[in-house]
Order: sequence, then structure tokens, then C-alpha cells
Amino acid sequence: MKHSLCTAVAALLCVVTLPTLAKDQGAGNHLVLNLVGSGDMYQSTVPDIDGDGMEDDAICFDVQLMDAHNRRHIGTATDCLSNVTPVGTGVALVGTTYFHLPQGTLVTRGNTSVQPVLHNTMTPSGQAITHITGAAGTGNAILWGSGRFAGAMGTVRLSGMVDMTSFGGNPGDPIAFDCLFVIDLY
Repeated sequence: MKHSLCTAVAALLCVVTLPTLAKDQGAGNHLVLNLVGSGDMYQSTVPDIDGDGMEDDAICFDVQLMDAHNRRHIGTATDCLSNVTPVGTGVALVGTTYFHLPQGTLVTRGNTSVQPVLHNTMTPSGQAITHITGAAGTGNAILWGSGRFAGAMGTVRLSGMVDMTSFGGNPGDPIAFDCLFVIDLY
């Protein structure tokens, strides 16, 4: 009886613990990723946006990637901005974001709005914020993936804050990011 009770408890622990461990290691279908930190601008290209079959110009920034659930560093992200167009007091752009994770790379794209903040805004870590960013859609927003993300499809929502105080649009100019991406794979 004592042996079978121990076996039952051990089996129950495996059933509860293994899915939790798999989820913590990036095996879930709901990802909440946080781009945090400052990145210096550099010129690059991104996969075709306008349908002409050619890569498009972009300005890109490399930043840390954190798991928003547990605040652990889990990789890096490259955020690339294309088709930057002033609209009123804000900016419309196409954002292509590369998430470099231990399980593979996931590349997403969205039409992004950027607006100046209306109230003094700071991140929880004390970073002053000058602009709020956002993007969302109901269709597939994943361009491609590798490793675990090969062939992935899903929706992506961006809710972000950036500090553009030192950004003048020149290579090497920084933008500080604190952006949340909610990715639902299907």
C-alpha cells in the first residue's frame, strides 16, 4: 500500500510538473514577451512589405527580451521600423520584430501607431517615456519562424512605451524600449 501511494504521488507530480516546465521553457502557445532596454539605431532591410518581391529598408534596434510572466531574460529581440510616416502628432509605421529565443526565432509584423504621451509617464524601473506604441490584428501576423516556431501562425498584439528623447533619426541614436508583445500561436 505504501509503495503504491508513493507511485501514485510521483505520477501525479509528473503530470502536474512536466506541463509547467514545458510552458516555462517556451513550449506554450501563449507568449507574453517584453522588449526592454535601449538599442542604437542601425540601417537594415526586412522581408518584402509592399509586394514587389524585394526586401524593404528599415531602421533597427537590438534589445533584451524578457519573459513577462517571470521577468527572466530569455533572449534578444530586433525591432525594425519601416514605412515611417508622420500622421498628425504621431507616426504610422510597419514594425517587423525578430524574437531570438532558445527554442528558435519568431518573426512578426504589424501596422504600428506611435503617439506622444499626454501625461508624464515612467516605466516601473524609472525610465521616462515620450511615446506610446500599439499594434493589433485578427489575422496571421507571423512572417516566419525557425526551430519550434517553424511554420507557426498566430496573432500578435503590441502595447509599448518608448523614450525617444535622444533619437534624432541618425545611425547610433538610441531609443529606450519597454514593449509588451502578446503572441497567440494557432
